[in-house]
Amino acid sequence: ALAPARQGDRTITVADTSHLTRGDLVLLRIADDASHTLLEHMAGGGEGPEAYYWDDKTKLTSYVPYEWPVRITRVHGRQVTLERPLPLDIRPEWDPRLTTTVTPLVNSAVEGLTLEAVLTPQSEHLLDKGYNGVAFQCAYDCWADDVTVRNVDNGFGLVGASANTLTRTRVEGRGSHHPYFCREGSHDNLIEDFTIAQRTVPAPAGTQLHGINVEGLSSYNVWSKGVMEMGTFDSHRGLPFANVRTDITVNNNGQHGGDASAGPLFGARFTHWNIRVTNGRAGLMKIDGLAPYSASVGISTVSEFGQIDVPDFKGDLHARLEAYGTPESVRPQNLHDAQRALRH
Repeated sequence: ALAPARQGDRTITVADTSHLTRGDLVLLRIADDASHTLLEHMAGGGEGPEAYYWDDKTKLTSYVPYEWPVRITRVHGRQVTLERPLPLDIRPEWDPRLTTTVTPLVNSAVEGLTLEAVLTPQSEHLLDKGYNGVAFQCAYDCWADDVTVRNVDNGFGLVGASANTLTRTRVEGRGSHHPYFCREGSHDNLIEDFTIAQRTVPAPAGTQLHGINVEGLSSYNVWSKGVMEMGTFDSHRGLPFANVRTDITVNNNGQHGGDASAGPLFGARFTHWNIRVTNGRAGLMKIDGLAPYSASVGISTVSEFGQIDVPDFKGDLHARLEAYGTPESVRPQNLHDAQRALRH
């Protein structure tokens, strides 16, 4: 059992530390209560999340408990210090606990590779044949660097994966369903210097293009320094929260997905920073009217057409819109780079 703590704390109080040592990879497990106050907390709390009807969002509630892998850096008495700050509050009503994990895949990589699938027509939506690229599933502190995938149904995936880094990756060829996907409780991943190339053949009827996907309570992920010649910022429902997309040029011609039973498109604290939209479409780029406690900073001038969404939460979203229409004016140009520089 864990004593109460606040989001952002690095040191927590644990009832029994006898089996914990420095360097251990543990799983912080936070359950919900009958009133869904954990989900409300992920959405920022307040009037809107409290009024939201969660009970019929059965796909979303199946994602709980929230599970966050983290390494221990110090054990002193009952005090345990973690390598990263807490992603959420710890409250007794959520039965918080540190648990062990199965042996994870760690310190493994895919580098300097082109993976080309047999050229077959893209299948109708949800009927992919399985010509996929590279997926990190239940992986921790792994990476891909200088990898291209071509003619795939789905490009690069993060599934129940945390603290992984994808750099210099590229999806190209005849077009994909999910060029990038991040789902099933994937946290603290970095996707940097990525490209989604324009498809080489027209999209067949009945297919769907997403883009850079996030869903399923995935949190604290960063997409940085991207070129998206097609696709969108696919917040795929399932209440993802605290994710950052920064320094990206995008031809916003994709659609988000997500079943209604998966709940809200956005939890709290999404940030879109320096986003250059080449076709002027607003959907999922400018999110001050959709995402609670979000920041839309340096978004190109856009307007609503194509897929248009309405907010999941009623009332004041407490969102910020800054430097709208002038992405070139934003300083710093890349939020993630600036955060790293400040930290170091």
